[in-house]
Amino acid sequence: MQIVASDEGRTALLRTLGSMLGPTRVTPGCLDARLYSDLDRRKALLLVEDWQSREQFELNLDMAKLNAIVAAIELSSEAPVVRVDAVEREEGVDVLALHRSAILGNP
Repeated sequence: MQIVASDEGRTALLRTLGSMLGPTRVTPGCLDARLYSDLDRRKALLLVEDWQSREQFELNLDMAKLNAIVAAIELSSEAPVVRVDAVEREEGVDVLALHRSAILGNP
């Protein structure tokens, strides 16, 4: 979820979103939960959660968390961007080496 905070609402938005991180991280099935600030757009904040499965993500969406998300959206100075992505396959740095070899013409 990406939310843009006004200068006046930034602290409250950070507090609201930040309060969700600890409880989310210890929830079964949560791989990671982080809150990022965009360096180019200082007012833009990005909340990212990684889950083992869609089911575990949905189980985590209880009323307290939904209320916190709604509170954060109400503090936003622009319409938020909310996305739920499903990743079919994940690859690491070895893929970069493979592509680099192909570009350089190495087998």
